[in-house]
Amino acid sequence: MKLRLLLLTAAIVTGVAYAGSVSGTVSYSGPETGTIIVTCIQEGTADIDLMALPATTLTMPGAYTVMDDTLMDGVSYWCMSLMLVGMTTESGNPAGINPAAVTLLGGVATGVDITLATSANVGGTISYSGDAADICINIYDAYGEFLGGATVLESTYCVGVTDYTITDVLSGPKKIEAFADLDGDGVLDSCELSAFYTGPFGEMVIIGGGGLFDTGVDITLGTGVNEISRPNDMAISVAPNPFNASCRIEAPGTVDIFDMNGRRITTIDGGSVWNGTDNAGNAVPAGLYLARASFEGKSKTAILVLAK
Repeated sequence: MKLRLLLLTAAIVTGVAYAGSVSGTVSYSGPETGTIIVTCIQEGTADIDLMALPATTLTMPGAYTVMDDTLMDGVSYWCMSLMLVGMTTESGNPAGINPAAVTLLGGVATGVDITLATSANVGGTISYSGDAADICINIYDAYGEFLGGATVLESTYCVGVTDYTITDVLSGPKKIEAFADLDGDGVLDSCELSAFYTGPFGEMVIIGGGGLFDTGVDITLGTGVNEISRPNDMAISVAPNPFNASCRIEAPGTVDIFDMNGRRITTIDGGSVWNGTDNAGNAVPAGLYLARASFEGKSKTAILVLAK
């Protein structure tokens, strides 16, 4: 980070010519102080490396200009800002993003204002045809990845609804992951279905001022999640399992059979035999499948191992 700041200072002092510029004002009303980095990310950039982005720095909130020969007309950019309190990159440091993409005209974009905040809301819709009560959200601190390292799980919210809002999420670069917590332990297990939000710059989101991610953090989950049991008064059993021809599934109500991509293969009655075929009577290939029993608003799921 210090190297990046030195390079920026040297470039400004030596008067390097730049092809494009983005300017505006960074505002912040809180007590924190520190070096403020302002950068613009090209829309569609999936792997963000802060060290490689056009950027400038401020010693306090105010007017800024980002100048770089990579800023071009006809390209959409998202401009964001982070404050390094005590020269540290920590979740909860003031951050923000201009809530709209900007495009340079004649090499210039002006009025790209950014408000910093230490927390913000995150909300959206989870597309999931299973039991909404299973839905949980993982929020990862992505400062490490933003600076060339790794993400760290910061918090988990078991929202239990498809339309969700999480309030007061600590600011900074994040990744948002939804998963179906079938066993109710609040932890993403290795076989449970999950998916990350992807947006204008890959999986990364910038939480803070601007409100860009207050809504629209939409994630699609399939239907197949596969913990052996959910802790309620239902029961599901499969015998034999693994099997190579057919298995008997004992459960109340109906049983939906899914593949590991969440596609429903067939539906049978609980207490009956599945012979490894789909709704059309076609034999399905060997592999892992999910049997999800549903009865009186409750459900349980078991892993089926079809070995041929």
